[in-house]
Parts: sequence; C-alpha cells; structure tokens
Amino acid sequence: MTSIEPVHRAVPSTEGEREQMEAAFRTALEQLPENTGFLYDVRELARPLFEVGWISGVRTGHTGPALVDVPLPSHTFGTALVNLSAALHADSGPSIGQLVSYHGSQECCHGRYWVTRIEREPDRRGRESVVYRLSDYRNGAFVTALTGVHTWSVTALPQHWQR
Repeated sequence: MTSIEPVHRAVPSTEGEREQMEAAFRTALEQLPENTGFLYDVRELARPLFEVGWISGVRTGHTGPALVDVPLPSHTFGTALVNLSAALHADSGPSIGQLVSYHGSQECCHGRYWVTRIEREPDRRGRESVVYRLSDYRNGAFVTALTGVHTWSVTALPQHWQR
C-alpha cells in the first residue's frame, strides 16, 4: 500500500444510516417555517447534500453514535435552521414593502425608508447588480426619496420596528 491509498476502503451508506438520514431530513423540513416556500425540486437537490453531510458526520463521530430507532431531540435542527434561515434572508436583502435604514453616501438622507422598488440586472462583469428605490410614507402615499441605492447602503430593520 502506498502512502496515498486510504487506510480504510469506502463503504456505501448502510440501510440504517439512510433511514436515520431520511428521518433527520424530514424533521428538518417539518421545522422550517410554513412561509419558507422551498419548492419540491429545491428540496430534492438538497437531499443528497444532506445525506452526504449526515452520513459523514455519523462516521466521523460528529453526530454522536448512530442509534437505530432513537428519535432525535426536537431542538437538534431548530438551532441549525435558525442560523440557516438568518443567512438566507441576509443574502437576499430587503424586500419590497420592508422598512430599511439608509446609511449610504448621501449623509443628509440617512434615516429610515420603505423599499418601494427593486431592480436587478447584470453588471459589467456579469454579476447581478441590485439597486433599491426608497420612499417616505406621507399622507397615505409613498413618496420617492432615493433611487439607485446599492445593497451595502441599506440595512433591513427588524419587523417590530415596522409596526
């Protein structure tokens, strides 16, 4: 055996590992908020990645010993999903109708605004460029305050600020 050959031969996932992974995957999906809206196709794309991660974790001892027919604690995925959900929402940026804090280059305009338009288009390098229209709400109508605002110039405010 040469030094680059593995000490242990790879073994396909066992029926028990697959059953445990399926139960964990179902539990993870059930704990997602109802309004998450992951399409079936997206879930099926995630399944093999989840399986590889789960079984790798079991085999390296990072998930604890594999126990057949022992349910997982309900908080196991809750903690991970909270972080995942926060990361997903952080990447997506503010949505239309959301209150944001503007802290861009126009210092005289710093403050809170409502997002009333989002424009997405490819930039010169082919990456997506996102700009926002920010508005004040006066006398029952939105009044445009800033246009062409870049993602890095706004921070979405928590929902409790919007009441």
